[in-house]
Amino acid sequence: MSNLVSIEDLKKEFVQKNKAKELKEFAKIQQDFIEKLIQENKNLKEKLLQLENVFNTPTPEEIICIEQIDHLKKLSKNRELTLEEVKRLDLLIKNLRLIKEQSTENVSTPKDRDVTETELVAIAISSTTEDQ
Repeated sequence: MSNLVSIEDLKKEFVQKNKAKELKEFAKIQQDFIEKLIQENKNLKEKLLQLENVFNTPTPEEIICIEQIDHLKKLSKNRELTLEEVKRLDLLIKNLRLIKEQSTENVSTPKDRDVTETELVAIAISSTTEDQ
């Protein structure tokens, strides 16, 4: 009778086999989900690369502006530009900035500053003492 297995042992073995089966099914579901996410991630990266390429590709207007600016730059190396050429250069630069959605304001010009009256008086006093 030593070959006989108790009912309790059979229950434990049955529960363990069921748990193993459930864990295998769960692992398979998780693996399928991970593979799906990996594929989705790959597709999104490809779309992002395509959009970056479209965004970084210059438009025909941009190409024209750049070529004309280069042409005027070459002319300016040999001689002084005429007033008409300077106006055209200014217009081309502004157009290029507008195409690239950049500010058309000249960055080298100072903006209005917020200076209080006391700061102005301090500047005036310091400049008069330096002059003496």
